[in-house]
Amino acid sequence: MIEISVRKADHIDLALRNDFQGPLTTWLEHVRFLHIALPETSIDDVSIDIEFLGYRLKAPLIICGMTGGLAKALDINRKLAEIAEEYGLAIGVGSQRAMLLNRDTISTYRIVREVARNVPVIANIGGAQLTRLRKEELETIIESIEANALAIHLNPAQELAQLEGDRDFKGIVNSIKKVLEWIRIPIIIKEVGMGLSKEVVKILYDIGVKFFDVAGAGGTNWVAIEIARLLSIKRYDLAETAKVFIEWGIPTAASIIETRDAAPQACIIGSGGIRSGLDVAKAIALGADIAGMAQPFLKAVFSGQEKEFITKVINQLKIAMVLTGSKSIEELKNAPIVILNELAQWICARKLKLRNKRAFTTCRCSY
Repeated sequence: MIEISVRKADHIDLALRNDFQGPLTTWLEHVRFLHIALPETSIDDVSIDIEFLGYRLKAPLIICGMTGGLAKALDINRKLAEIAEEYGLAIGVGSQRAMLLNRDTISTYRIVREVARNVPVIANIGGAQLTRLRKEELETIIESIEANALAIHLNPAQELAQLEGDRDFKGIVNSIKKVLEWIRIPIIIKEVGMGLSKEVVKILYDIGVKFFDVAGAGGTNWVAIEIARLLSIKRYDLAETAKVFIEWGIPTAASIIETRDAAPQACIIGSGGIRSGLDVAKAIALGADIAGMAQPFLKAVFSGQEKEFITKVINQLKIAMVLTGSKSIEELKNAPIVILNELAQWICARKLKLRNKRAFTTCRCSY
């Protein structure tokens, strides 16, 4: 069995590469804002701050959990936390399963809270592992980073493609019910690149989950990454089996709409292939409350361009808001958009309702 630290190192190295993005797109390209040539506002008057997990964020953005549990994760998480703290962003950590197996790795996660004292920090554990965790272990995960929320990630496609991945996904809903009783901080249900459907969201929303991170298809492809790992150890048989699932998943734009339809009062994080401030704006106009990014921040850290990157994203978001006549994030949620092509067809086929009352779509279904 490959050691967990080796697997995590592989994941970091491969996630940085552009050839493990896609091949599906987010479908955000099928969302077009209606250009407002007379916005009657100034970019200096645009407000992008929001409330999230009891904090006032300076921008509607989460640095999604990526790593922890190995030596080089300490420096990565420190740099990410510095950006979160300085720019007022929420931040998550990677799966904390490693710290339960090896307490010496706790510092690689703890560094996030030590640096980011004034923003929300999100703990992280897998749904498949949740069924085997004791309450005390869950409390350790949360307390180790003084977490403001716990993300439970659902990643069956990645697990099934991974040599050492889980194969049994029974009992996760019941485990989530127990966690809702055990802990007082919010639970965030998140995917890791395959998206959430309204059927899954409805089940969890009905049992009391109020936060969802869609993490749709169109960004980092974890099935493709696991296939690359299989090929590196010459497990060609397993790689061949998994390769037909490289295009599996729900594109991010569709998943945001699916999730909002099923959970109208939930807080929804739009992530999965979000690469610019314009993508952030589109995600919010489609139904998200806040957006999340992972791989772009990782690349920025490795290139030493963290501040330049986040400054660019914030400026892009503000420009998009001026050009749609939106002075706040609440106004952006109802900025006029036109939805085209495959995304419009998906909305029609799935009979989805849109939160945005000024969204126009080529869908002609009546329901």
